[in-house]
Amino acid sequence: MMLGVSSSIVVQTLELGFIGQLSTTHVAAITFTFPVVMILTSIALGISIGASSVIARSIGAGNHEGASRLATHSLILVALTMSALSLVGWLCIDPLFRTLGATESALVLIHSYLDIYYPGTVLFTVTMVASSIMRAHGSANIPGAVMTLGALLNLALDPFLIFGWLGLPRLELAGAALAMLLTRIVTTGVLLYYVFKGDFAEWKAPFAGFRSSAAKVLHIGLPAMATQLIGPVSGAVITRLLASHGEVVIAGFGVATRLEAMAVMLFFALSGSIGPFVGQNAGANRFDRVREGLNVSYAFCMIWGVAAAVILYLFGGYFASLIDSKEATVQTAALYLALVPWSYGLWGVLMMSSASFNALGRPLPSTAMSFMRMFILNIPLALLLSHYFGYQGIFAAVLLSNTIMGIIGYAWLNRMMISSDHPASR
Repeated sequence: MMLGVSSSIVVQTLELGFIGQLSTTHVAAITFTFPVVMILTSIALGISIGASSVIARSIGAGNHEGASRLATHSLILVALTMSALSLVGWLCIDPLFRTLGATESALVLIHSYLDIYYPGTVLFTVTMVASSIMRAHGSANIPGAVMTLGALLNLALDPFLIFGWLGLPRLELAGAALAMLLTRIVTTGVLLYYVFKGDFAEWKAPFAGFRSSAAKVLHIGLPAMATQLIGPVSGAVITRLLASHGEVVIAGFGVATRLEAMAVMLFFALSGSIGPFVGQNAGANRFDRVREGLNVSYAFCMIWGVAAAVILYLFGGYFASLIDSKEATVQTAALYLALVPWSYGLWGVLMMSSASFNALGRPLPSTAMSFMRMFILNIPLALLLSHYFGYQGIFAAVLLSNTIMGIIGYAWLNRMMISSDHPASR
């Protein structure tokens, strides 16, 4: 998982470096799309988390036939859902991004990217759920390898399509979106082949019992979806706040968050792995192993978080200059990377706690923590501190909200684990 997730995030960051060679306006335009792309990803991720939770617990309880049926219906559910949402998103591009503060010149660039990206969303999200199905069965090597090879293919296509190498048309942002689309066609086909070849899913009477399976998946998936959506929605609010400080600040924020994704990519991989681990062991009533796995994960998050913070404090500005050399953009990114990374360790602890609540069949605490982090802490603090300190105050708000909620997440899950040997039944 770490190999697959890290390769994808590294390639996304390198892709932003290619875009940075076009202009700061191009970087700002792609930054505007981040919250919207994350909203679609979050909805699919909610379904993926729900599928992983119910499938892993079914396997732990020895019900492999039920697990296969749930897997099939999860794939159908995400395909239907994302097809509808992608169409709605495409129809709303102009009013949405004008509301977020995009200029007319940026809006033209946003269109060039999203007009191609939206059709590829269905493939991307089906790939996500197929990977979760395999991990829920304990098979993480193939999804990790496919993610890695897909990322490398994406990286290979990017410069040819963005810059028009070897006589190809210079497509700029449209080229980045097209590279993603072509890559997803390949990775989706490969992962679905392995899912059905390995009997992780079945295609006999695919809609039989669909309503029952969808209800089980969405029992976890809807709260998980809400949890995942809170981040992008609040991210859109933060983007709107930053837009009032100018295009350069938006670009610097985009560069910093791409580098941030590289710094915490191991947390994303670990949270995707702790879920199936917790779910299978909970299904087998091995809560001693659940506790042991969580303790190891927490320790890793804190150690890695401190190491990443030191590196970014010292070299964040240099890394940012490799993506966009404009001095004001680099200064904005460097400031973010000097402040926020000191909260990464506790942010990772929050991720592990949230993933574990979902895996135990208790998604509401995860949703509550995400809501508190963004709407009780991050946005109010950003509004307050930006009034007094400008965009620097917005960055400080991120640092404070990550730190406070990491502590709360650890305490909440730990209290639940201590209070009962069978927390999933409560």
